[in-house]
Amino acid sequence: MGKTRRRGAELEAAIYQATRTIIDREGLAGLTLPKVALAAGTSKPVIYRRWNTPFELAIAAVQDQIRRENKGNMDQYVLTGNSLRADLLQLMHRFLISIDTFGNSYLQSLFTEISQHENEALRKMIDRSSQIDMRAIDGVLKRATDRGENVRTDLADDLKLLPFDWVRYNIFVQKEVTEQRLTMLVDDILLPIYSQE
Repeated sequence: MGKTRRRGAELEAAIYQATRTIIDREGLAGLTLPKVALAAGTSKPVIYRRWNTPFELAIAAVQDQIRRENKGNMDQYVLTGNSLRADLLQLMHRFLISIDTFGNSYLQSLFTEISQHENEALRKMIDRSSQIDMRAIDGVLKRATDRGENVRTDLADDLKLLPFDWVRYNIFVQKEVTEQRLTMLVDDILLPIYSQE
């Protein structure tokens, strides 16, 4: 009897797992679509139909791992704080957990690739991540408003993305995001910006 061909979510999970395994062993530079097809037990055309480059597949595999390990995207996280400050700290801790899913060295190599690849897949990934991050901050601000806290409703997108971009920058320059620095971000930067006087 022949092997049953995997399809849909099962095949996608195998492809993403194979991608992460290859990256773990050989780095992003060692990732090729034929290697992924072989490791995932599928054909090259299946891989090539969905992803144009190994970099696109690596991005998808990273996003899949973060979603699975964190039970959804950032904008789906259920906050339990009793203040704007508490919700912001919870959200930023959750974001750090997402980042830690792959570790700083993996993200360093991904950021290096990002700086070398200006393509449509990269644009889509950045836009999608930004939308998720902004919805997460909108959720924090809505909760604060619902509690009767005075928060700004006129925030520019750049200000909503500020905490996420700050963390990404620190990872890029290999500066540790400690609890003290995270608290400083929330207390000294975000609360003055997000709160309405």
